[in-house]
Amino acid sequence: MFRILMKQCSNWRFLSTTISRLNDASKLDIIINSKHESQKISDLSDEGVGLQPPVFAKPFAELEMEETKNMPSEIGEFVDSLGPPLPITFNLAAYANHSESLQKLIHLGVDLSEIEKRPDRAKFVLNLDFEKNVKNHIQFLYDNGVSADDMGRFFTKNPFIFKERIEDLEVRINYLKSKKFTSDAIAWIITSNPYFLSLDTKQVDFRLGFFQKQFSLTGNEVRHLITKCPKLVTYSIDKFREKLFSMKEELGFTSEEMKKLLLMKPKVWMLGRSQVKERFDVVHNLMGIPHETIIKFPEIFTRRAFITKQRHLYLVHLNRAQYDPTQPLYVSLRDLVLLSDCSRKFSVVENRLKISLVASLVV
Repeated sequence: MFRILMKQCSNWRFLSTTISRLNDASKLDIIINSKHESQKISDLSDEGVGLQPPVFAKPFAELEMEETKNMPSEIGEFVDSLGPPLPITFNLAAYANHSESLQKLIHLGVDLSEIEKRPDRAKFVLNLDFEKNVKNHIQFLYDNGVSADDMGRFFTKNPFIFKERIEDLEVRINYLKSKKFTSDAIAWIITSNPYFLSLDTKQVDFRLGFFQKQFSLTGNEVRHLITKCPKLVTYSIDKFREKLFSMKEELGFTSEEMKKLLLMKPKVWMLGRSQVKERFDVVHNLMGIPHETIIKFPEIFTRRAFITKQRHLYLVHLNRAQYDPTQPLYVSLRDLVLLSDCSRKFSVVENRLKISLVASLVV
């Protein structure tokens, strides 16, 4: 340790000595240079030549303007040109000022922050050319009923629609027309489900045939189902089959009841399997609601189980848990799950006022 300290001390002494010598040498050079300059000036003065200050033909402001003639008119563009190239990034905002396609997509209402969450989408959108890849698709969608206000949401959900050829999109629209879907229905389907046009006609035909055969649907019922819930067409068939098994084997619904549930509330078939089972358990096992009544009020599957349970227990506490429409003080299951807590209390008070009014009139 002592040797290391001695070595460091010697290094510091050597460094300080070197710095002092360099300072002395620089001072000596300054003195010599000043002597030479003074000698030259004295020689010039001896010859009688007078030095005149420089005279500029233009003022300084004009000189500055002349120097900046060759600079770009836009200072921002000049600064950008001096900067390094943009790095590889998945933040599309960094490219917005350099990409005309991104700027026009933003004007349409496209949410780039949603697109950049998936790198494959961000990379695809960044390489789009508006005139070649985007313009014709906008015109096609507009001609088929997609409004300008819905364009931004459509492209945010499915930017890969620009991969599809216009000819293929026309074939898919013609397929829906051949199945007797109206123009308004087609416009609603492709607007509500931006992924619908990404499926080819074979896939769409297979899924429509699956629903028709599985639930014994007529042509009008198929059109009603797809128009009411277009997202059902692009929903996973495997998950739908799992839900079908759960409805029949675990929850005990008949084929006719499942068909009614599908036509009345198709979104129920897109819920998670555990969610459906939990909500059914509260309504059927805790509240004692039979299957046929549940089918009449499929909204009970849209409310979380613990909220329905809390409201039911509250009605039990008030001795008002009466869900049979043939009995007095009947409480509708639709009101139970759809109304808020405040509106439910108001409904209870209103019912009591009506009952008391009827009783007074009878007496």
